[in-house]
Amino acid sequence: MLAAAAFTLAGTLTACSSSPNDVGSDAKQTIRFVWWGNEDRAKATEKAVALFEKQHPNIEVQAEFSGYPSYVQKLTTQIAGGAAPDLLQLDRPTFGEYQQKHQLADLSPYLGKSLKTDRIPASLLAGGKADGGQYAMPAGLTTELIVYDKELFAKAGVTVPENGWDWKQFAADMVKVQKKTGRAGTSDFGWSVDLFETWLHQRGKALYASDSTLGFTEDDLAEYWNMLGSLREKKAITAPQITTKSDGSVQNSPLVAKESASETSYDSGVSSYVTSYQGGTLALAPLPTDSATASGMPALPPVYYGVSRRSSHKEAAALLMDFLVNDPKAGAVLGTTRGTPPNSDNKDTVCAKATGPEKQTCDFQTAMAGRLMPSDSWFWPSGSAALKSDFQRVFDEVIFGETGVAEGAAKVVQNAEQSLSQ
Repeated sequence: MLAAAAFTLAGTLTACSSSPNDVGSDAKQTIRFVWWGNEDRAKATEKAVALFEKQHPNIEVQAEFSGYPSYVQKLTTQIAGGAAPDLLQLDRPTFGEYQQKHQLADLSPYLGKSLKTDRIPASLLAGGKADGGQYAMPAGLTTELIVYDKELFAKAGVTVPENGWDWKQFAADMVKVQKKTGRAGTSDFGWSVDLFETWLHQRGKALYASDSTLGFTEDDLAEYWNMLGSLREKKAITAPQITTKSDGSVQNSPLVAKESASETSYDSGVSSYVTSYQGGTLALAPLPTDSATASGMPALPPVYYGVSRRSSHKEAAALLMDFLVNDPKAGAVLGTTRGTPPNSDNKDTVCAKATGPEKQTCDFQTAMAGRLMPSDSWFWPSGSAALKSDFQRVFDEVIFGETGVAEGAAKVVQNAEQSLSQ
């Protein structure tokens, strides 16, 4: 609620302010760049920024990173106070919020000049388009998957079906894993609105039908949470006291903590999983689906880059953005820390040389290429940041028995509709 209030305040402040004059990229200047992510992303990004500063000695980059919740809270406060960074990392909820509340600069004046797009697939660029302009650039390509411990699955006699599981098969196999290994078959993913959205897409629905309308009902969400509830009763997914710590980060992963044998995630996190997981070999599998034509697995930028509308260093920020997205040296350093590189030439180079977890990511994307859904069908509007946090909060109430499934689903829908109407 505090974040939603800050977004509203930030939108009011920006609407009442004119954009400062832009400092040319040739001038000596300092720009601020902020992002969130795991440690491997932080180290790679810092190296890429150092390479940029070497190429542009007149531009100093003050870089900051943190975990996602603290990042969003701090950034929202800075925007509300008129102190937004110049270049910022975005995801779908924050992109929808900031763009529709006029926080982001239209990048159109820089396209084809300081910001090149000729080697970036149109399907990726589409995720950063709105109101006839390009307001964000994709930082990579990612999709959702299941990361699992090969040895534990083998011990339970579970192999991934050639074309992936259907939901009934998946549930049965997670029960097998729990019975044979003592670990939950998979981490409970009922807290993740992203995975719920995937489940909806598999059924021909969506999280949002329009900028102001939900694409699902209370009954849809209740069905989804009841499905997971039946697995929780069989101990096939993690218990509430484990699940409540999950936030999508590897640091708080039940799989890494050896509480589960598998976990749903994005492939942009594979390197972090592999380097953090001890005592086993991790493999990748597609998400379950009951549809022969809809995997529900997105072809999305894991994150975007955007420039603050109020920045007085837009041109320099656009140069840094272009470097991170298009420069071959930056592509080599960043690797797959934000999914595979968005520049197709860089992606080919990185994947051709990839080993270990980076090769796993590249190979998985190649195998899934024909099954992924393009990014223009996954847009999240203003109000979606509130839904994302509310979804997890209400789910916690449900799994701890404080709220019934039907009541919790109704609460999520009611709150989301209210957020969309603001």
